Amino acid sequence: MVEVARRIERAAGAESPVLICGERGAGKKLVAKTIHRKSPRRDGPFVTIRTGGAAGRPLDEELFGSGEWPGAWAKANGGTLLIDEITGLLGTAQARLLAILEGRPLADAGPYDGRRSAVRLMATTRFELPESVRRGVLRRELHYHLGVVTISVPSLRDRREDLPALIRHVLAEICAAREKPVPRVEPELMDCLVEYSWPGNGRQLRHCLETMLPERGADVLKRIHVPLSLVDLLGSSRTLASRRSVDTLADLERAAVARALEIHRGNRTRAAKVLGISVRTLQRKLRQWDRASNSRKTP
Repeated sequence: MVEVARRIERAAGAESPVLICGERGAGKKLVAKTIHRKSPRRDGPFVTIRTGGAAGRPLDEELFGSGEWPGAWAKANGGTLLIDEITGLLGTAQARLLAILEGRPLADAGPYDGRRSAVRLMATTRFELPESVRRGVLRRELHYHLGVVTISVPSLRDRREDLPALIRHVLAEICAAREKPVPRVEPELMDCLVEYSWPGNGRQLRHCLETMLPERGADVLKRIHVPLSLVDLLGSSRTLASRRSVDTLADLERAAVARALEIHRGNRTRAAKVLGISVRTLQRKLRQWDRASNSRKTP
């Protein structure tokens, strides 16, 4: 990620189009936003158009407008336009975009179409673009224009040494949004999170941490906070399963209670009903666990 940071700094000071490559959820859009925020265009708009999204208009119109509809290019005037997944751009839209990048006027162009300097273009892709060019999915000339500045964002499994710091950073963001203190992560759980391959990358990691954080908050995030729905997922790293000791049943009981309270937003009556116990029993267990936690904190 040090090299990624260097490329971001260099790209921020240039005006060339930027191509950002990486797997789904790797943080490509975050890289684009960071470049925009550090660039001279920071006060201008940052507009994103998703080629794979369900739009109310044809993609060509969404990008370049039609009649009174300005389109994303016009909306990004003076700022940055990010095309999310460039290989999803259809042939007609590719031809118009290429004409703009080459400074050629279009017969049906809007007021911004012929002014390349008015918009900084960025694009993302999770595919190998040379292969997309070979298959005719992407115009070769467009690939040349976009490839002037290329930034490859590595997957989480390729930068495991960054994970502990990234996990703490994401936890801080989530807790700030929830107005709760940021918990520490016990070493055993951290090992488990680091060993997992994270095929969904940063997006999956954030969702996992959001799910693990109990509604009542916690000083330390432990294995017992891993919801049952994620135990099998994270257990594939072997850490969660191999490090369980004779208190496995107690851990599972606390995990089930934490998950039930999370699902029902702290409503103990509903949580107790799902768990098949009385509210009095649930309250007793919570008091016992709180006393045990407080006794461990007492010097």
